[in-house]
Amino acid sequence: MGIFKEITEHYCQKILDTYLEETGKKLYPGYEAELVVQRNDFAKCFIKEIKEIEIKGDDYLHYFDQIIKDANAALKKVKEAVAEHNRELKKEFTTDLYESFFTVSLINFINAVRELYKKSDTLVTEINDSAEFCDNREIPWINQFSYVLYQYILNKEFDIATKKVERDIFNAKKEMILKYIQNAFSLYHRFEKKEDNEEYQTLMKLLLSSMASEEKGIQRRKSDENSSGYMSYLSHSFYKASEKIIGKNLLGQKIDFLVTEFDERVATSGLAYT
Repeated sequence: MGIFKEITEHYCQKILDTYLEETGKKLYPGYEAELVVQRNDFAKCFIKEIKEIEIKGDDYLHYFDQIIKDANAALKKVKEAVAEHNRELKKEFTTDLYESFFTVSLINFINAVRELYKKSDTLVTEINDSAEFCDNREIPWINQFSYVLYQYILNKEFDIATKKVERDIFNAKKEMILKYIQNAFSLYHRFEKKEDNEEYQTLMKLLLSSMASEEKGIQRRKSDENSSGYMSYLSHSFYKASEKIIGKNLLGQKIDFLVTEFDERVATSGLAYT
């Protein structure tokens, strides 16, 4: 199974689980409770249908478009079921969380995965074994590097889709991540996948250092946006102090991990020609 299909199925299941959890938190009167059960069954069936979709000719863009098309078609069926329920009982129930949470979250997330796929190197899109794309030193460094950063992006996109949190500075960080992943793959191809090459290792260390610096700059600029002059100075000082007290933000931690991981790979000959 291609990793993008696996990613899609994994997060669609998470969206379903989160949706069911949200519906479980609400109290519904008798007749609407029956409708909730029906809507939940529709959602479960739809996720099952997604998992049964076959990707023909590795056409993932068509695959993502098909999911979105099917999601809208499924929503139409739910609306029809709700309308029928209302006619029979003379009620005015709605699609409720099925539409406002499940469908919207799923479509937003699929669009995000679709964009990530379009911006991915073919070496990533052609991986068909999840064991080759994970946080493990037994795989090529470029795969581990990409995986760690992809996980950050995907988890943030999931939170944005399901929790309706603000994108805040995520767009800037995402753009930065994709730029450095692209640069890392350029290095990988330039040195013909020879990760044990000393010049490659030197350039990769510079890339990681540059990424760490740029991430800090993005975070700092966000802190300065609402300040100016002396207040900007205080904001910068507070940023440095808070970093020491509570630690770095999540992406900063991920990058630090990658820096340490790469250094240890180099020290233990954990980089090889593939």
